[in-house]
Amino acid sequence: MRPLTSPLVSEDRDRGSVLVLVAVMMTVLLGVGALTVDLGALYAEKRQLQNGSDAGALAIAQSCAGGSCAGYAAQAQQYANTNAKDNTSAVDVVCGVDAGSVLPPCTGTVPGTSGVAHWVKVTTSTRTPGGGTQVPFVLAPIMNSLTGATARRTSVAAWGILSAAVTSPLTFSACEFTALGGSLSTGAFPSGTATIVFHSVGGALETGVGNCTPSTSNQDLPGGFGKLANVVNCTTTAIVSVGDWVPAQTGGSAPNCDLTTWQNTEILISVYDQVTGTGSNGLYHIIGFVGFTITGYRFPSTRWPSNFSCPGKGNSTSCVRGQFTRVITTGSLGGTVNLGAQVIKMVG
Repeated sequence: MRPLTSPLVSEDRDRGSVLVLVAVMMTVLLGVGALTVDLGALYAEKRQLQNGSDAGALAIAQSCAGGSCAGYAAQAQQYANTNAKDNTSAVDVVCGVDAGSVLPPCTGTVPGTSGVAHWVKVTTSTRTPGGGTQVPFVLAPIMNSLTGATARRTSVAAWGILSAAVTSPLTFSACEFTALGGSLSTGAFPSGTATIVFHSVGGALETGVGNCTPSTSNQDLPGGFGKLANVVNCTTTAIVSVGDWVPAQTGGSAPNCDLTTWQNTEILISVYDQVTGTGSNGLYHIIGFVGFTITGYRFPSTRWPSNFSCPGKGNSTSCVRGQFTRVITTGSLGGTVNLGAQVIKMVG
């Protein structure tokens, strides 16, 4: 006769299932751990290398813009190491195009350099304090034979003549710049202390300048006072570009800003070669930019220091005294007349 109840199921049927689950979970956990720990370490390495290549490229570009690319390899290595957490990185490539052909030429096409006259490329890669070339992995070797990876990063920085920027509201003529010792073609630069007078007199009041009057009325711009219109906080409200005809500020008042911010400060001054119109219809044709560190100024309503005065006579006379400077600033590349203002920027 068939039994009324089924025999008891053996407890041995579940043995080993926990081990299978543990094995599967360990594989998953190791995979997640490898992604988190090892790829995280690789990502951090890439960020450090990128910072190092960026800093090295910008430092070399600044040196080259200042007139010398000498020591470019040491600069690249210094910034690569400084930006690494373990103070060690490799510099695989430093190449580019500079005026003195100091930088070795690059091979192949370098993205971002089309139409750029001068630039430098820096490539960094992994190096450990022990001389290794890979970021060591912790968990990946448990799962496979991958013990580490080499990271590389590349940066390209360019430099050149400033072609467009937000500037101070002051402008003066190219004729005055050359008369004070500068050059529109050779790169010669005014030296020593200079006074620039802004009073529609075309350089007649500046020592050694004489007559620089581009208008037929024997003035720079009749009704204009060497200042640009549309100014807030001591800077133009719009970008001033080489080739622009920029409206003039009329009247002899001071620029619309807190002039105490100019005291012993380097500002950017635009330089023009032509004028047109008069008064509120006056326009200056901009050809370039120059840096100027102000050590004294006078405008009809204010002056600094308190006893400072401009050459010549009259309450409407405005001027600034100081030194011309070769300035590196922010803005756009592409200017053609080098008056000492240059720009450095990352292009790749």
